[in-house]
Amino acid sequence: MFQPFSAFRRPIWAVALALACGSPEPPKAPAVIEQFPSEPRNPLAFAPVPPILLRGVGFSSPKAALYDAAADVYLVSNVGGGPADADNDGFISRVSPDGTLAELRWIDGQRSGAPLNAPKGMALVGDTLFVTDINTLRAYDRTSGKSLGDVAIPAATFLNDIAAGAGGTLYVSDTGLGKRAGSSELGLSGTDAVYVVNAQREVVVLAKGISLAQPSGLCVTKGRLLIAALGGDVYALDRQGQRAPVGKVPGGGLDGMVLTPGGRLLVPSGAASSVFISRGAIGATLELDPLITDLESPGDLAYDSKRRQLIVPLTRADALYIQELPGGIN
Repeated sequence: MFQPFSAFRRPIWAVALALACGSPEPPKAPAVIEQFPSEPRNPLAFAPVPPILLRGVGFSSPKAALYDAAADVYLVSNVGGGPADADNDGFISRVSPDGTLAELRWIDGQRSGAPLNAPKGMALVGDTLFVTDINTLRAYDRTSGKSLGDVAIPAATFLNDIAAGAGGTLYVSDTGLGKRAGSSELGLSGTDAVYVVNAQREVVVLAKGISLAQPSGLCVTKGRLLIAALGGDVYALDRQGQRAPVGKVPGGGLDGMVLTPGGRLLVPSGAASSVFISRGAIGATLELDPLITDLESPGDLAYDSKRRQLIVPLTRADALYIQELPGGIN
């Protein structure tokens, strides 16, 4: 039996990874390094606090971000080489909330003694950090970064996002990508799936098959598991793995999603180079509008609820974008 859902993704690769009608265009993302002065384009959507763009510090295809509230630090997974290459060149960075790089290679596959090939989605359960890596779920101590073992999912080819549910349950997506025979390029592998990993690290298939349409981002909310698919669809899976449509994001190339404390969904789209926000708290259906545009290959988002900051890895730009959201978005 699956445990009940509770609380709370470079596109192909990097594509496979106006707010309400009549309102002004959403603010554009900056094209400069570090903190910079700017004025909000739309006071209904944006805070008058200049965003931060951290780049040129050694990131290598940053794929996902995660806010560790206990340590008050942002974690950033770096794929390194190819997203399906078992080359042991992946690493996890730590970034301070002010945008300062705290440690570039906090967890490093080449130095830790435990392999880390192409890390993508991350989730925290207690004091354990879980990271997806091609066909393996890796576990680390959240304080020291020490390896706590692996969970192999041999049938997978492209484990992508991960979300934590009740009782230490984890939900993991396989986007159904893999290397083409005799080529270094990615193609469809047909392994599309969503897995459940329980607290004893036992793996069960929740849903599997190409009808899942390349599941990428995951979000657990109000008894439902939400899936963002690469093509642009957002749908829900129930405990039996049955699918129900929820909404669609223009452009596609979707990645990991986050919820604000007020229940609004934030979804990155690599194809649209934007982050979208739901018009209200999530219900049976979903309508989304662009919040931030002109972001180069936005990846798996994180949200700092303490500072109301959105953290967006920019995979192809080897950068991290940090933006404070306004009080009107809760």
